[in-house]
Amino acid sequence: MKILVIADIHGNAEALSAVLEKERDADSTIFLGDAVLPGPQPNETIELLKGLSGTLIQGNHDIDMIVEGRFEGWPANWLALNEWVLGALEPSGYDFLRTLKPEGEYEVDGIRMFLKHGVLPDKPQQGLPDTPDERLAALAEGNDCPFVLFGHSHIQFRRTINDQEFINPGSVGQSRCGKRVACYGIFEDGEFQHHHVDYDPSPWLEAVEGIAELDPFPDFREWLKKGFIDGYGIGENEPWTRYAREGYL
Repeated sequence: MKILVIADIHGNAEALSAVLEKERDADSTIFLGDAVLPGPQPNETIELLKGLSGTLIQGNHDIDMIVEGRFEGWPANWLALNEWVLGALEPSGYDFLRTLKPEGEYEVDGIRMFLKHGVLPDKPQQGLPDTPDERLAALAEGNDCPFVLFGHSHIQFRRTINDQEFINPGSVGQSRCGKRVACYGIFEDGEFQHHHVDYDPSPWLEAVEGIAELDPFPDFREWLKKGFIDGYGIGENEPWTRYAREGYL
């Protein structure tokens, strides 16, 4: 059985479409959360996700979409983008987000897996390649599943801690390590491998350009576009530049 593992799409339908086309023979999908925010293709992304079968869990940004008051205190530029996404998503998209499952233990193809979006309780709130073992192990919440799959940090890596394998498939829709590719993973016959695929960035860029709510924030719009093109989705800074030098995706 071939299982596609994806996370952190963030409203990038072009990247998701490229992954699904390349892995169209996958039997099932594991989605580790963050479907839409803060990307410019919310409805297109949801339509692609609706066509998948498997185990799809919610991420922090999926909760942001359906719980009021999650953006209090955000900067005006990000607030404008997030509110546009909230308004653009069709009601059926909200219905879909409410169907996403909670984090926890699941059995997939006879394998016990602990599926978690990946938010750690203390700062920094993401598991990274050089996160200390004891902090990364906290993602398992004491569960003894042989595999702990998580996203949130948008970087492909895997580590074994106390006989548990911690695996991040990377981000489908928002690269952070300097290469604009869609990252994901494949479980086949009980073995996991990281993968990535290139895709056409122009529809995403056109969609960002078409968000009128960003007109008052031209520098922010250009920053979003530059980060997308360069593969540094939240800025060309540490630790992402170091991870890029070390060859991570």
